[in-house]
Amino acid sequence: MAGTILYPVLKASLAPVVVASAMAAVRFRHLSPPLRYLAVLVWFTLLIEILTRVRAVQQQSNLFVLPFDTLVEFGLLAWVYRQALWPSAVSRWVPAVVGVFSLVALLSYAEPAGLARFNTGQRFAESLLVLGLVLLYFYKVIRELTILHLEREPLFWISVGLLLYFSGNVFIFISSNYIIQYSKALSLKMWDIHAWLYMVLYGLYAWALWISPSNKK
Repeated sequence: MAGTILYPVLKASLAPVVVASAMAAVRFRHLSPPLRYLAVLVWFTLLIEILTRVRAVQQQSNLFVLPFDTLVEFGLLAWVYRQALWPSAVSRWVPAVVGVFSLVALLSYAEPAGLARFNTGQRFAESLLVLGLVLLYFYKVIRELTILHLEREPLFWISVGLLLYFSGNVFIFISSNYIIQYSKALSLKMWDIHAWLYMVLYGLYAWALWISPSNKK
């Protein structure tokens, strides 16, 4: 039963990625630098989605894609928040953090046996780092109070999506390899939840790419 519930959700999860990619293409010339990094991210995600779905149809493993996918996702999100948090000390440390994260991610390919399992450590580390950047952004917004219409601020909606996605998935990321050994049905239900959070995230990405930025004081 879990499999029959999961499959339609996974199939539908491509839709918000396609919508976000279309929004990015239509609005790219009008986007601020942080949002252009987001546009590149959604286009990259669409390519990864197509690749992994083709391989899934061919019944081939997609695990080898995950370290590179996580690396690119974190790198682009980190650059989005580097722009938003500039010139704080955190923003100046972002390149070093991305460099270390990238090195660790690429080392995954030095151990082919490790690619046969979901990389829980890398995804858990990404979750904590992105959540940290999101919370720093919210702190800056509350402290400065310079945004007149928060509902028209693209980065606010991006941050809401990332907060929901990574806080909701952090347990899934760290426990997935254990859960699948304990119960395949439970594992499928967990990834069902992940798919819903994924759709919410990319739906908010699409909205953020479409709306006009709010005015500031």
